[in-house]
Amino acid sequence: MSILVINGVSEESLHQLEDENILLLIALVVVCTGMLVLLWLYAKNRKAHRLLVLKTEQIERHHRENDEIMQILQHKKEEIEQQTIALNETTVELNWQTENALRLYDEVEQQRRDITDSIVYAKRIQTALLPDIAAVNEILNDYFVLYKPRDIVSGDFYWVAAKQNKTIVAVADCTGHGVPGAFMSLLGSCFLGEIVKNNDLPMNGILGMLRNHIIKSLQQNTIVRDGMDMALCAIDWENERIEYAGANISLYLLREPKNNSDELLEIAADRMPIGQYENNNQPFTCHTIPLMQGDALYMFSDGYCDQFGGPDLKKFKKKNLKKLLLDIYQKNMSTQKKILDTTIEKWKGDLPQVDDILMLGIRI
Repeated sequence: MSILVINGVSEESLHQLEDENILLLIALVVVCTGMLVLLWLYAKNRKAHRLLVLKTEQIERHHRENDEIMQILQHKKEEIEQQTIALNETTVELNWQTENALRLYDEVEQQRRDITDSIVYAKRIQTALLPDIAAVNEILNDYFVLYKPRDIVSGDFYWVAAKQNKTIVAVADCTGHGVPGAFMSLLGSCFLGEIVKNNDLPMNGILGMLRNHIIKSLQQNTIVRDGMDMALCAIDWENERIEYAGANISLYLLREPKNNSDELLEIAADRMPIGQYENNNQPFTCHTIPLMQGDALYMFSDGYCDQFGGPDLKKFKKKNLKKLLLDIYQKNMSTQKKILDTTIEKWKGDLPQVDDILMLGIRI
């Protein structure tokens, strides 16, 4: 067998060299591939390491946040425990205050009942001192009395008596209402009865003497508001006339129409009360008015006219009362009373009554 020699190198050596180059190339490829794999693995591990570091940092941050949350929760828990303790203490205090308030309420309610019972009993006394209806019916024929205390007892009172063929009638409005007014009304009623019984005086003289009694009994040395307003008139049936004197309460007289015109006369009262006043030495005025058959007389305290109500929540006022009296005065007195009562109740509506109401009407 012959061996080909090229440039001094045998063919076998060339084949051997080529095989070695191929092996070297394969080794190089293997090494490069391994290096690439190692680089890929290194990059992957590095990325995984970064992710692990991030996760670790997140976990640590979450742990810190959880620790902070736990601290906040622990603080809130302590606050809630303190608030619960304070709330329990407050509850105990409120329970004690509630029990004490209920006890005080029971005491006040009992006192209120006692006071109310006393005032109700006082009303019985005050009512007993008012004119007896049976006796008044013997003196007057056609009349009415509209008597509406604001409270249980009243500072308004009326008084009727017969003396020497005359009927003496009074309507009075004392200072205040309720218990103080009731005391003053009892005082005025008793003094008036005593004066009329023991003296033969004109109406203005009776008012003057009553004023002296009030000032003396109340020991009034200075100008004060304690006292009363009063309309006092004597109906002289025999001479067909009335004698009237008034302290801040006027007398209204309504007559049958003449020439188709109703007639309302207001006999004005003196503008001074029965009590301490700057003109105590000034006598009251006495008015004498002739009467006609069918005349209607009206005397009233200011409670009716001063009552608030109506669509505008205003006082009823005298002009409305005058108009009402002109509309109804020809009716019988019992019907007039119902109309007057219904009118003021409708006017008042749900509003409270502001003062005692008293009105007396007499048909001649």
